[in-house]
Amino acid sequence: MNKIEEFTSILGRLEELDKEKFNSSEFQKVNNKLQDLLAEISTNKEDLQSDNFILDNKNIFLEIISKIESLQEKILPKAEIIDSFSRSQV
Repeated sequence: MNKIEEFTSILGRLEELDKEKFNSSEFQKVNNKLQDLLAEISTNKEDLQSDNFILDNKNIFLEIISKIESLQEKILPKAEIIDSFSRSQV
């Protein structure tokens, strides 16, 4: 599986998690995978800088951006609520 497929797979898993009952450990595990993959892609960014690579994968990138925006709208408010609960004193 190439990096783009792996990235979209992880985003798909985040979408699944968003629909399920919140599971902090599972979310953390998927988030760690995403961070590791992004770090790996970042270290190999010379491969991504070719114009042909970007043009060949334009639709895939547009789909990834759309998924990220959708997940951000859904998950960010939940994360902020959880963060506020974790900061509050009982």
